[in-house]
Amino acid sequence: MKKRWKILLVCVVVVAAVAAIAAGICTRYVLHYPAVGEDYQIHIVEVGEGLADVTDQVDLEALGSLLQNAKRLGYHRGGNTVRMGKRHVLILGMDKTGPVNISLDEDACSVDRGDALGHYPLVNGEELLDQVWALLPEP
Repeated sequence: MKKRWKILLVCVVVVAAVAAIAAGICTRYVLHYPAVGEDYQIHIVEVGEGLADVTDQVDLEALGSLLQNAKRLGYHRGGNTVRMGKRHVLILGMDKTGPVNISLDEDACSVDRGDALGHYPLVNGEELLDQVWALLPEP
């Protein structure tokens, strides 16, 4: 009888461990996180295929407000998959955790946290691109 209880206990522990691991994995792929920290400071804003620097022509406070509300998914994808098209915007900045570079393009919108894990996709990135594009100077 004692042997059965030991086997049952081991099975319960194994099932609980597998459930905890599965919950952690699911949480990582479902949760949304802020794209930038509250102390995010924009250093450079570049636009277009040639990445022209327009930092001095942009209302950085308004742009920062938009980015404060941006959310990223809780997982990353490797490498830079963003193609630099005519409506490409690259925002380089830092928050208290380190560099935070945001790439907005019609094909992909992502955040690079400088953590060597790749780019985190942005939730509603196309919507954010439209809002950011409205703040930029006329070409």
